[in-house]
Amino acid sequence: MFILLFAIEFAFLFFLARRLINALSTLFFRITRSEKVTVILLSCVFFPGTIVHELAHLLAAGLLFVGTGRMELTPKIIEKGVILGSVEIEKTDVLRRAVIGVAPVLVGITIIFGTLFYLQTLIAVNLIIYLAALIIIFEVGNTLFSSKKDLEGTLEFLASSLVLAVAVFIIKPEILHNLLWLFHRKEIVNLFRNADDFLVAPVLIDLICILITKIITGKKLA
Repeated sequence: MFILLFAIEFAFLFFLARRLINALSTLFFRITRSEKVTVILLSCVFFPGTIVHELAHLLAAGLLFVGTGRMELTPKIIEKGVILGSVEIEKTDVLRRAVIGVAPVLVGITIIFGTLFYLQTLIAVNLIIYLAALIIIFEVGNTLFSSKKDLEGTLEFLASSLVLAVAVFIIKPEILHNLLWLFHRKEIVNLFRNADDFLVAPVLIDLICILITKIITGKKLA
């Protein structure tokens, strides 16, 4: 149940993240009437997550021996939305492009679960640690996907992984049994329970920011 709830929350965060970035850019521009100031404000809000995202692309490309070029960490407002950052990747085969595209998702999920696991190891957690963990999850969760190319690579990677997993389970059904047993372990259940609790906050923050922007601008956000 906790794993299913995590998947649902993660899906909500995925769909809301891109809308949040566009919503905040609209809000900042409506308040400041300056594209330059809007870009600066977006940089301040999402800079930590953008660094993680682009470095994940860069690291994955390096490990796969794919050439890289210039890396941009400054948001750019375009006609169809906002680009938080970018890194130039040379053309390569479909498999390596998919892995490079999905790298921020894998790194982001690892950071989120690493943060939650760290919280589980603490005997006492104060407000500052909770806020720090929330900020990390918010930043990373809202910058997992930032471009259509990343999404294409992610879908290709997930589709390939699904096909491979089904094939493995058919050949070795005991692996599925062991996996289900693993997910029933108390430590794993507690980890997903904590993940469910923490992911609620970024989802609510995204929804509130989008709603506020809609009210201020007085129009339906695209």
